[in-house]
Amino acid sequence: VLWGGGEFTFMNLAKAGALEPLDLPTDVTANVPEQFAGARMIDAERRWIGSAVSGFGFLYNRAMMERCGIAPPRQWEDLADRRFHGLISLADPSASGSAAAAYRMIVFSAPDWPTGWARLLRILANAGRFTDSAGAAANSPVLGEALLATSIDFYGAMRVAEAPDQLTYVSPPGQTTFSPDPIAVLRNPPHRELAEEFVRFVMSPRGQALWALPPGSPDGPIRTALGRQPIRRDVYHALAGRMLPWLVDPYQPGQALALDPSLDRGVDFHVLRALVYDAAIVHRDLLHRAGRRLIDSGNDPALAAIFNELPPELSDLAGIRRAKADLGSADSKAVDDLHRRWQRFFADKYRRILEARP
Repeated sequence: VLWGGGEFTFMNLAKAGALEPLDLPTDVTANVPEQFAGARMIDAERRWIGSAVSGFGFLYNRAMMERCGIAPPRQWEDLADRRFHGLISLADPSASGSAAAAYRMIVFSAPDWPTGWARLLRILANAGRFTDSAGAAANSPVLGEALLATSIDFYGAMRVAEAPDQLTYVSPPGQTTFSPDPIAVLRNPPHRELAEEFVRFVMSPRGQALWALPPGSPDGPIRTALGRQPIRRDVYHALAGRMLPWLVDPYQPGQALALDPSLDRGVDFHVLRALVYDAAIVHRDLLHRAGRRLIDSGNDPALAAIFNELPPELSDLAGIRRAKADLGSADSKAVDDLHRRWQRFFADKYRRILEARP
């Protein structure tokens, strides 16, 4: 059995002929949509199926927030607010795939690419620290090192389970995409019947209940909360009022982010990660100070326009697609030159903000 790791791994293995077709009961296929909010949940030829769904949101220290007199955030754009300057912990997207995916979601939460990028850059400017993993970022509100952190849902859920009186995890309604965490049977398994029976159990109502119920409850886990989002629609109805309090029903109207197909196809994961890691946050002190200057100016329109500028070649989705090809070039010198050009662009605009007359 192959379990977990994101749908792209399973798509590639299915194309390579490495997965067995699954014999799925009708009650499973009736309650797991083939596609949801722009993401495929079951392979068209039934070679893999999502066993749970994962989303992204943010985790905050409720007790610290109350002591600071700060109203809790509800949407991604709230993290760009001046109240959180220096108080957010973010993961380095070069070291964390889930961090890069969260940044992509922040961009998608806006109506277009330039607005989404501006929102993300404001949040990056509010970061007090960048950690080397998404798990370390999620630990920051627990340890009191930050008020809040972006987090994949099950990291946030586990931290809340450990300190429910202090922490809150939020999947912003209408701003969260949900992707499958698949399960499959590898080609020619040595114990086919056992492998197929295990998949059927994971996908059964009882198996799905283990994701969502508190420890010790009927049909729940014995010792430890798993805190994952079930993928079956019917489980959310059957377990209503019994699930762990931070779980949300992704199928409820208004909960999942309806992806703009042009953004989804255009804002490439690798380009966005390079733009953040190799350019925007390289000069972190300059970014932080430029963000502070913008706040102190009362969000002066002229300074805001400078702050929101993108490299000219990345001003639209067509440019991002060209950048993807450029970053994938076999000419390493050309790729390094591109990175350095972006770095200079961001450092220069941060300095322009800092040097502007009041």
